[in-house]
Amino acid sequence: MNKYLLLLFVLLMYSTGLKSQETIKLFYTSDWKVTKEDEAIYYRESEYDLNNFELDGSVFDYALSGKLIMEGNYLNGKKNGNFIFYYDNGEIKNKGQYENNRRIGRWEYFYNNGKLKQVVLFKSRNEHDFSVLEYYNRDGKQLLENGTGKWKNDSIQTGMFDTESLKTVTGQFNDSLKHGVWKLIRISDNKLMHSERFQKGKLVEATIYNAQFDYYGTISSEIVNKIPDENSTKFINTEKFDLDTTVYPVALLFSDVETIFETITGKKYEVQNRDAGYIYGDYSLLEFLEKNIRYPRSAVDERITGKVYVGVVIDSLGNTRKVQLVKGIHEDLDKEAQRVVRLVDKWMPAIRDGKVVKSTITIPVNFQIKE
Repeated sequence: MNKYLLLLFVLLMYSTGLKSQETIKLFYTSDWKVTKEDEAIYYRESEYDLNNFELDGSVFDYALSGKLIMEGNYLNGKKNGNFIFYYDNGEIKNKGQYENNRRIGRWEYFYNNGKLKQVVLFKSRNEHDFSVLEYYNRDGKQLLENGTGKWKNDSIQTGMFDTESLKTVTGQFNDSLKHGVWKLIRISDNKLMHSERFQKGKLVEATIYNAQFDYYGTISSEIVNKIPDENSTKFINTEKFDLDTTVYPVALLFSDVETIFETITGKKYEVQNRDAGYIYGDYSLLEFLEKNIRYPRSAVDERITGKVYVGVVIDSLGNTRKVQLVKGIHEDLDKEAQRVVRLVDKWMPAIRDGKVVKSTITIPVNFQIKE
């Protein structure tokens, strides 16, 4: 794929709003894969919409000892609302609000001794767009006040450059805007891995260390998530029923969500109402689209981006009966979006009042070019 292209695929099933909620208890491994109780490190009590097999409502995560480690809220399968995370000693680690799976607004972070570490404002759903309003060292000394001062985020893990050691980010804010030189330093040997220079919040230039060839190259975009969401892997795994294959057969990974649910909970659930969808779930459909779609050269040359809306008629057996353009943006992008959707051959039919029925879903495919 052309190195200047970044393809983002957004799947939005137009829901009928038909829900059937029930509180479910699931057990997890240390890397948050569903497992059996005698193999578990954590467990979760959460509300599921069993018509659509997605989180919907309150979610509580615990260590196996019963100690609370997270509480939050989901809406239609996405993190929406207030979340609180806890240290092993019961002190609050950080708290704030998610909106459509992204941190938004004011977040507070604490040391494990209960003292405030920092107050961060996430300004939009782009998590690079943040400012630190207050920052304190572990002794309680304030180093950044009213959006101005020096800032440090230590012991962060990022796979952008290597996965062998933790990193430290240092930088400065001026009137809540990134200013001056920001550095990403590898803790193990104090090596500079990445630097970015800002002028009143605007990125001026950046360099990145290439470990393979041992040199620093210039790039034109801000790429380091300076406050990465340390729970991102946990969220992804739990939201898609990622399974521990040491206790569950690998073949179960390729089953529909109802079969997976029955296997891991021991409860058979008869769905009364649900929308049609991909039999292996939305995450798998996104992966399928991303793997198979090709950005037309003509659209790249003309810098055409945007969403193509594709309608799919699915019969009561889960077969594709018709793929049609609902709303297009460019002839070649429209054709490509329809082509890749036609490749999908395993749909889960809609159910109304306990009966499978023919229905139509709409899939927006978002084409973007990012230099």
